[in-house]
Amino acid sequence: MDMTEISYRLEKRFGLGTRPELRKSLYNRLEKLVGEEGAEAYMVIAAVAADASGKDHPGRYFSRVVCLRLTERGLLQAPEL
Repeated sequence: MDMTEISYRLEKRFGLGTRPELRKSLYNRLEKLVGEEGAEAYMVIAAVAADASGKDHPGRYFSRVVCLRLTERGLLQAPEL
């Protein structure tokens, strides 16, 4: 799969929401993460995307939960406070 396709597919599926610059940045960051970490990151993203489908606000759910799941697996570092 072409890496640019990941960001495109996420944007097409979940849209950009009320804060398009942040959502686009997230999609690009996830695409870069898949390029660096490979299949493990891709599988987490795909699982959260599937879970988001039945939610009231799938884009919002995806954006929050994907970061949480990737952080839990050690694939994404939480920002320092």
